[in-house]
Amino acid sequence: MSPVSFKLIIFLACFSISSSVPFNRVLLDFDIAKLISSGQKEGKSLICTACQVIVKGIRFLIEQEAPEEVLDDFFSKTCISMQMEIPHICNALPKVFGKEAYYVIANAVITPEDVCGGLISDCGTVDNPMNDNWTIPIPGNKPAIQPWPTPTQPKSTLRVLHLSDIHIDRNYTIGTEASCAGDALHLFGLCCRNYPSSKEAKDSIKQPAGRWGTVANCDIPFELFENTLQHISATEKNLDYIVITGDMEAHDPWDYTRDKTTSNIANITATLLRYFPNTPIYEAIGNHEGVPEDAFAPHSLPASIYEEQGPGWIYDALATNWGHWLPPTTQSQIQYRGSYSFKPYPELKIISLNTIYCAKFNLYLYVNQTDPDDTLQWLIGELLASEKAGEKVHIISHIPPGDVYCLKAWSHNYFDIVYRFENTIAGQFFGHTHTDQFEVYYENSDPNGRPFHFNWISPSVTTVGYLQPSYRVYTIDGNYPGSSWTVLDAETYSTNVTDANLKGTDPVWTLEYNTRQAYGMPDLSPASWNDLIKRFQADDTLFTNYVRYYGRDDHRLPCNAACKTSFLCGMKQGKSYEQATFCAGL
Repeated sequence: MSPVSFKLIIFLACFSISSSVPFNRVLLDFDIAKLISSGQKEGKSLICTACQVIVKGIRFLIEQEAPEEVLDDFFSKTCISMQMEIPHICNALPKVFGKEAYYVIANAVITPEDVCGGLISDCGTVDNPMNDNWTIPIPGNKPAIQPWPTPTQPKSTLRVLHLSDIHIDRNYTIGTEASCAGDALHLFGLCCRNYPSSKEAKDSIKQPAGRWGTVANCDIPFELFENTLQHISATEKNLDYIVITGDMEAHDPWDYTRDKTTSNIANITATLLRYFPNTPIYEAIGNHEGVPEDAFAPHSLPASIYEEQGPGWIYDALATNWGHWLPPTTQSQIQYRGSYSFKPYPELKIISLNTIYCAKFNLYLYVNQTDPDDTLQWLIGELLASEKAGEKVHIISHIPPGDVYCLKAWSHNYFDIVYRFENTIAGQFFGHTHTDQFEVYYENSDPNGRPFHFNWISPSVTTVGYLQPSYRVYTIDGNYPGSSWTVLDAETYSTNVTDANLKGTDPVWTLEYNTRQAYGMPDLSPASWNDLIKRFQADDTLFTNYVRYYGRDDHRLPCNAACKTSFLCGMKQGKSYEQATFCAGL
C-alpha cells in the first residue's frame, strides 16, 4: 500500500464543500475550480493537480483556524461519499494521519509545488523537497584505501540469519478475498481480511486466502511466521546471531495504535525467544513501526509537539524488547534516536541505524530535513572510534539509502560517509523493498569508476507484493584476530505457500540459491558485484535468473529491454535520485 495514497486522501477530504460543517462558507473564498482548471491547462496529471489543490486548501483552512475535527470530518465524509474506501477505513485514516499532516502543512517552509514535486513524479518543483542540499562535516585524513579482503581459508566463520519485513497480519482470515483491489476496497486496502462492509459475497470470492498466506496484496498470518521460526530453528543449529531489519506490522496503517504496536512487538519478541532462546538477535527499526506509519518526529520540533507526536513511546518499547539481547549501554541510544551500537565481538561493532529519518513519507522532515536528531553525525562518531580502534563495522538498517524512498540529501551524505570509512565498514544489511536486491557504490559517483562498497538488501518474509516468503543466511569471516568480517557466501531460502495451501501440507522450505554458485562469483567484493552487473548486460540467461530470484517466481518475466535497463540501473545506485548519473550508458 502506497503511503502517498494515504497522505493524498487525507488532504483531498478536507476539500469537501458538500459537508455540513460551517467551514463550507470559508471554502467558498478558496477557488478550487480555478486551481483545477489551471492544472489541466498546464497538462498536469489528475493526481498532481489534486495534490497541489489539496495542500493549498489545507493550508487555507488552517489559516482560517479550522479545528482538527473539522478537517477529519471533511475527510471521512468525502471518502465515504466518493467510495474511496469502506467506511471503516475512511473514518480511521484521519484519526491516525491527521495530526502529522496538519502540523506539517501549517509549519513547513515549503510550497505546495515543493511537496507535490517530491511525492509525485513530474509534478511541481521536481526533486523538491528531496533536493535539500544540506551537508554535514566529515573528518578528513582518510587512511590509505585497502583492497577488499577476500579470505580463501578463514580461521573461523560465523553463520548469521537475516530476516526482514515480516509484516504479520493479526486479522488475516482464511477464505476471504485475496484479490480485493477491484472491489469496494479499490487500491488502498489490504486483502485477505474479513471486512464486514465489503460488497463481496462469500460465493463470489475470486481468490480465497490460504492457510499459510497468499501471494497477493496480503500480509502473512501469524501461523506462517511461527512456521518460519520452527523451520529455521530445526535446520540451523549453529546460528551465531540473527539480524532483523524492521517492519513487523501489517500494511494496515489506518488501524495502527500505539498500544497495538507495542503489544505486537512484545508478542513477536516472546516468540523469537521461544524458538531461539540462546541465539542473540539484533534488530533495526522499520517505517511500519511508526504510528502513523513513517512518522518519526525529530527532537528539533517544539518540545510540546515532540512529547505529543514524537516517537519516544516506540523507542522506549524497542529498548525494552531489544534489551533481551543488548547491553544496558544501548538503552539511552535507542530511547533518543532509535539507533544503537555495541560490540558483540572484540573486533566487530554492529551499528543499528534508524533510516526512517530519511524516509520521504516521514512528513515531519519537511519542517527541517537537516540530519534529524544528529543521526549521521552520531554515525560518523561511531565509525571514527572504530577506525581508531582497528575494529570492523556492520551496519544493519531498514531503508536502503539508494532507494528513492530515502530523501536525496540524507542519502548523499550517507554515501559520502561510507566512502570515507570504506576500510572500516565490512558489511551493510538492509530490507524494506521486500525484493532480493543489491546496490553498488562507485567512487566519485562515476558508474564506470571504482566500486568501493555495496548494500545487501534482503527479501521479505511477507507475501505483500506478490512474493513468496524468504530469508537469508550469511557465512561471515570472523571471530579471530585480524578477521575481515566480510560476507564470504550467502544462501537464500524460500517456500511456496501456494503449493502448501493446495496440497494441504505444511510449507516446504528449500534452498533457492547460493549467491556465489548461482552467479559464478569468485568472491563477494564490490568489484565482483560490479562485474556481475556487466555480465547481466551480456548474458540474458544469467539476468533472467536474477529477476526470478528478485521476486521468488516468474511473474516479472519476460523482462524486455526497458525492464532490464530499469533493473540494471537500480543495481548501480548507491545513492538516491541520481538515475541520470548512474544509469548513463545502460
